[in-house]
Amino acid sequence: MARNFTYHHEHHVYTRDEDLPFGPDGNEQRIGIGNVDKVVKKPWSSFGSLQYARKSIPIDEHDRQARELAKRRILQEAEILHHARHGHVVNMIMSYFLEGDQETRFAMIMERAEGNLGGYLNGQMTRKNLCHLSRWFGCLIGVVAYIHTLGIRHRDIKPTNILIQNKQIRLADFGISKMGLGKTMPTTIPAFARARTAGYCAPEVEEGSTRGRSADIFSLGAVFLEMLIAHSYPTKLSDLEKILRSPGGQRSYARYIDLVHQFMDGLEQEMKPDRWILKLLSHCRKMLHVERDQRPLADELGSAWSSLQSSDKPLTPCTCPGVVPATNSNKLIELCKKNSLEEVEVFLAKGADPNTVGAIHQASARGFVRVVKCFLDHNVNVNLQDYSSQTPLHCAAGYGHQGIVELLIQKGADVNLKDEEGQTALHYAAAQGCQIIVTLLLSKNADMQATDGEGRTALHFAARRGHDEVIRVLLDKGADATVKNEQGQTALHFAAGYGSVEVVRGLLTVVGNGTIDVQDKEGQTVLHFAARGKNVGGRYREVREVLKQAGANTTLKDRDKRTASSYIDENNVI
Repeated sequence: MARNFTYHHEHHVYTRDEDLPFGPDGNEQRIGIGNVDKVVKKPWSSFGSLQYARKSIPIDEHDRQARELAKRRILQEAEILHHARHGHVVNMIMSYFLEGDQETRFAMIMERAEGNLGGYLNGQMTRKNLCHLSRWFGCLIGVVAYIHTLGIRHRDIKPTNILIQNKQIRLADFGISKMGLGKTMPTTIPAFARARTAGYCAPEVEEGSTRGRSADIFSLGAVFLEMLIAHSYPTKLSDLEKILRSPGGQRSYARYIDLVHQFMDGLEQEMKPDRWILKLLSHCRKMLHVERDQRPLADELGSAWSSLQSSDKPLTPCTCPGVVPATNSNKLIELCKKNSLEEVEVFLAKGADPNTVGAIHQASARGFVRVVKCFLDHNVNVNLQDYSSQTPLHCAAGYGHQGIVELLIQKGADVNLKDEEGQTALHYAAAQGCQIIVTLLLSKNADMQATDGEGRTALHFAARRGHDEVIRVLLDKGADATVKNEQGQTALHFAAGYGSVEVVRGLLTVVGNGTIDVQDKEGQTVLHFAARGKNVGGRYREVREVLKQAGANTTLKDRDKRTASSYIDENNVI
């Protein structure tokens, strides 16, 4: 059954409870364990349905400036849901602020679901209901591919964020989502983890890296494995649970990923599974790969599901009608994804808006030079920013498409525009090790000392992934290697944390002893980072020797009163 979509995000501000168009629904209003409750429309309300769900978030900031900043940030989830209109994304009806004397509260009104996928996976459902699991694989792949196309990263895929309504799945809770088509900025910082749902997060997120699209794929792979077991091997659920639970009770795929792979191998050997199960297990292995670059893209999974044969049943691609709104914007974006130059030309000639957000961004990210040129010929805004403030230049630079970078700059692209995280195209190119593009951007007056929202320069981004050739280019142009980010960390910290001997040596040629012993806000020195790094290919023993020879102080202690050497054994750093 096709869905009706809300195309205009309604947002209101109220000052009195009695003015709200929704009220409590019954005595047991709470849904699950979060901040979601059941509401019904009031008699005078103009909303069509009767029952809804409301997600509420209090804003406790008392300082006006801080409160306004919090309000802007909190609207991000509503904005993401608005842009992620899809038949398998929960439908947002409206959002509002309730501003009182003592507290401001933000709320989103959404369609109400009957439950979530977690109920299907923990033995609460009958075998009859479990039969729906096999077709939901394709639906989940379709919706994740769709939001990734728009540049949206969910960042918290887990069973309880996959709602069930009328036997259909709905992806929900984009609360920690970020948008962005450019490649994710790797931010591996040893042992400093970000806010996350530990159970389903990827290994790089567990270690403190950003949640990119590949991290979404890892989380989806974990969900897929549990769906498969619930469908075909329910007696094995307890075995998997034992693997995922640490002695302290914290559940984690990332921490025990090697055991998870052994578990999948055991399923294949012990159970003699059908063809479709073997195929699904193969996809799960790839999605749960410890290295992010080895995981498939959502589009690649979509292609695999589209090519399923009759012998692969009950696996099927998503055939739910009307899941993608048939808007001109979506049609144009899809043509750009497919490099359909002639159709793009016809579409634009008939009046399609060349400034459709995401269209030229898709072409730029995928390296389709002629499609990008077509948009430029139709007077697209060369600095058009998407929902995360990325420009086409960000997208092209982040994926290493030199020809498109040159074309965009020739047409007047601003090399110093920043995305919502304060990063320029130079940050993107440096992070991905694109030496030629870094050199090109610098020749067009890119600001190599520009800092992002966390105080990081392009040098920080190149150092954190060991891109020694980019480091040399930046240093030759005079990049300041002593700049500290908001956490008090220099590029040398990141290079040591990555285990790159070449980058560490290069940076040491331009910094003095004052920088080598800089302590960040946690009291961690460069030597601490070399002791705590977890990059599989990191040459940490050599890095520590180089640092010691350069005069690094081995007696400095961090906030936990520990020297760098005290971390070496527990982290098994070689």
